[in-house]
Amino acid sequence: MGLPRRFMVPNDCLNCTLRQKGDFCHLADPLLTEFNRMGHLTIYPGNATLLREGQIPRGIYILCSGRAKLSVEARDGKTIILKIAGDREVLGVSAIVSGRPAPVTVTTIGFCQVKFIEQESFLHLLTQDQGAAMACAAMLAREVTGAFSDVHDLLLARSSTEKLARLLLSWVEREPHNRDLRVRAEFTHEEIAQMIGSSRETVTRLLSEMKRKELIRIDGSTLVIPNRVALQAIA
Repeated sequence: MGLPRRFMVPNDCLNCTLRQKGDFCHLADPLLTEFNRMGHLTIYPGNATLLREGQIPRGIYILCSGRAKLSVEARDGKTIILKIAGDREVLGVSAIVSGRPAPVTVTTIGFCQVKFIEQESFLHLLTQDQGAAMACAAMLAREVTGAFSDVHDLLLARSSTEKLARLLLSWVEREPHNRDLRVRAEFTHEEIAQMIGSSRETVTRLLSEMKRKELIRIDGSTLVIPNRVALQAIA
């Protein structure tokens, strides 16, 4: 099986429209100019592996646009999806800073624009600039807090029904409080099962039950939650 095709594009962090206040790539000059010279930008297709669990990464990957799934392999061979990383998240930092293997496998979902920075260049940046080091520390703190929150939610959910309800609600948490909450239904039942630590058959059955109870419905490729409160009662 061949490697997925990827396309190199010129670095242009200085004029990038994807930058936002608070992002690691939103650094003050002249640091941003130095950052712009590092690494390279690449357009990856879907299902491309950026990091692999248990392997030492060559550097960090900044997800300028697009999304990627973070997964681990359980002892029984099952894949568990821990998180869906979004725009401008930085992947591989904890492994690079600690010098340990990557704890997760990172795989792209659809086309992604990714900036890769080699380990030596990134660590040199942290040691030479306090602002970059603080940005990295803040990023790692958010990563730990997010992981703790995910584990907390997982432990509180006693059944696959609760876990599934919480997952569906997390997809629409940023949507306005309209009666109909709509989100793209882009994950397979197998992938949803990997996200909640269940089986594909269980997810299919639970989704069917939720449809029957009118807690959710599918309009083409869109998942609709007609009543957030009712789903929250299950979660």
